[in-house]
Amino acid sequence: MEKMQFVITGGLGFVGINLALHLKKQGHKVHLIDNMSRRGTEYNYELAKKYSIPVYLKGIEDMVDQINLINPDLVYHFAAQVAVTSSYNSPKDDFRVNAAGTFNIVSSVKCPVIFMSTNKVYGDKVNKVPIVEKDTRYDFDGELAGNGIPENFSIDAETHTPYGVSKLVGDLYTREYRGVVNRCSCLYGPNQFGIVDQGWISYFIMSKLKNRKITIYGNGKQVRDVLYKDDLVRLLELQAMSIKRIRGQVFNVGGGYANTISLLELCKLLNIKPSFDEWRPADQKVYYSDLTKAKKILNWEPKITPEEGILKL
Repeated sequence: MEKMQFVITGGLGFVGINLALHLKKQGHKVHLIDNMSRRGTEYNYELAKKYSIPVYLKGIEDMVDQINLINPDLVYHFAAQVAVTSSYNSPKDDFRVNAAGTFNIVSSVKCPVIFMSTNKVYGDKVNKVPIVEKDTRYDFDGELAGNGIPENFSIDAETHTPYGVSKLVGDLYTREYRGVVNRCSCLYGPNQFGIVDQGWISYFIMSKLKNRKITIYGNGKQVRDVLYKDDLVRLLELQAMSIKRIRGQVFNVGGGYANTISLLELCKLLNIKPSFDEWRPADQKVYYSDLTKAKKILNWEPKITPEEGILKL
């Protein structure tokens, strides 16, 4: 396999550090850029130091010069404001990081970019899909049942959340500049620290371990497809190796229908008794990704089930 040089922005986050450790093990050169603004990055910084992975402490506005100085073969752009709740509290800052920051990178660097987007770009349109209610979960009804949301699902929605809007702007600019977009569902695994809005499976597990109260917004039948970090980094490496033939494309990335779980089902698995509160704005009752495109183009599909992944975590 050809050895490459990578830059990962937001490299001390959950996805960034796991990908960096994997790429380093494969013999690639990896550089991380992060401003360490999120709790938990200090632990991942120590991991990077342990494995001699260089880290540059830069904010979103200051990353381009550092990237061009390194002159990598490819940039993984993961630096982001990641919380839906924060996007309501500080929408201008959310836009500055996710929209303007992403535009600045994809329009200014000299190499291809792989961008971490989100299923929130589909917005409230997902809630217009017919669903059925079952004992412990909702599910899609009709043609999407068992298949999930494809990449050509409409992004034209009345409500996205500010976070969904800012990520959609970055998503569109990335493709405009011939980068690759991954619209991710729920990701989980080690080096995630159980913080609200940083992976709900990790949050539930940490709350269980610390005997903290769990509040579910809605009735708990919300369903998501979940993807363990080993399956994710395998996909991201495949995309880098295939970058010449997939530039400008978008992939829906998640566990797919086979790896779906509801909040109630997770609580049962972890023996948690939650309390309940009002639904959050624009929350999607059902979301899981159609993985047909990634399987066809990259011969990729998840291997780790939720039960296996949760036990590992």
